[in-house]
Amino acid sequence: MLSNEMRQHIIVWHYEQHLSAYDIQTLAGCDLAMVYNILKFHQDYGTVDNPFAGPCGGVRTLDMGDVNYLASIIDACPKIYLDELQQELLLH
Repeated sequence: MLSNEMRQHIIVWHYEQHLSAYDIQTLAGCDLAMVYNILKFHQDYGTVDNPFAGPCGGVRTLDMGDVNYLASIIDACPKIYLDELQQELLLH
């Protein structure tokens, strides 16, 4: 994963300094496909990131209170089964 700043450098290196994709790959420390993807995003959408990519991960369903509760159950009964933990959490 490249920083946004490095992605901006790739655009400058390509369009202003006229470096080849191979040279940019070496400077940025990434693979050639990433260089081409960044250049394509910039050409098509005017951005260095995929504008259609959603955020990674999902909504968290457990808060810290739930996590602490589960940890205390596991501490008290280390061999508890997952279905029993789920049931305890529902009753909590």
